[in-house]
Amino acid sequence: MDSRIYLDHAAAAPLSPAAWMAMEPVLMHEWGNPSSLHKEGVNAANILRAAHESIAKCVGSRADEIVLTSGATESINLAVLGTLKAGSMRGKHVVTVATEHTAVLGAIRAAGADVTIVPVDGRGHVDTDAIISALREDTILVSVMMANNEIGVIHDVHHISKAIDAWRKKRGSVYPLFHSDASQAPNYLSVDVGVLHVDLLTLSSPKVYGPKGAGALCIRRNAPWSSVFGGGKQESGRRPGTENIAGAVGFASALSESVAIRDRESSRLLVLREQLVDGLLAIRGTTLNGDRIRRLPNNLNVAFDGVEGEELVLRLDAAGIAASTGSACKGGSEPSHVLAALGLNTDRINGSVRFTLGRSTTAADIHRTVFVVQEILEKMR
Repeated sequence: MDSRIYLDHAAAAPLSPAAWMAMEPVLMHEWGNPSSLHKEGVNAANILRAAHESIAKCVGSRADEIVLTSGATESINLAVLGTLKAGSMRGKHVVTVATEHTAVLGAIRAAGADVTIVPVDGRGHVDTDAIISALREDTILVSVMMANNEIGVIHDVHHISKAIDAWRKKRGSVYPLFHSDASQAPNYLSVDVGVLHVDLLTLSSPKVYGPKGAGALCIRRNAPWSSVFGGGKQESGRRPGTENIAGAVGFASALSESVAIRDRESSRLLVLREQLVDGLLAIRGTTLNGDRIRRLPNNLNVAFDGVEGEELVLRLDAAGIAASTGSACKGGSEPSHVLAALGLNTDRINGSVRFTLGRSTTAADIHRTVFVVQEILEKMR
């Protein structure tokens, strides 16, 4: 039996057994191309259609508003580049937040957009009024993630969307469109696009215990958006290439399961998370990064004085505990722009570690983690 403790669910969650059971018959028996006219192709097309419908139901949208992708990064790039392409005659100004995921910031840079980055406060919160003040007549897109992947802080997307909508209505314009990266959210928060009132929503399969290499972008009907790829007419002409049917089925199954158990699992993990917070903060020289209350129930990011976070993570790994220093997308030893945006100094940033709990996490795991961290810190210091 594996005795390791996995506390890096924000990077990737293990595949749900239900998702695998949904995928296995598709992988083995449904090899047809959904664009083909024969029986095998029609069967594949029907399976793909059902996946669209299932994902749409989970986010309160229509099936034809769901574009299946290879993951959140591609979805984000489609949202940013497709919106800027459609609105190119109006302008190329984008508003985003200092703690946004690197995929969003990178896509904006790749598009050559004129960007305004709105700061956050010391707890990681963004002020809605600051976002609205940053809007201009040539603003095409606003992108604000629903929940931060590094510090777990939740942004009030619904409140922001209402303010943006009021700004648009005053000018009689459909711009700016509002995009939210909800990759970290579905396990713990409702991602109903009708309630959130967003124009574009990014989803990630491996974050909801689905297979890697799958994700989706929800594009609301009538939102001005243009395809950025050349090629075939798959996904209603919005994302060419033969579809990953098994990935779509696994993603749809995993997302449905996450939505079904969301409330129960959120409550369970919040209790465990708070036990971990209390245990770690009781250790000398430990500080919480980000708001303690308005954050995902599975996320904890703490700074340990006098140590290097990377060394601590490696020592934890050797002791059988998987954690991280931040976003898995950064790689290398690049300092966290998210923690820097909170106003933290270099020593505190370098001494920070992220623990993200999941379905396999138990109270015994929390107890052991606190014990091992304290033991390692004593040796490192």
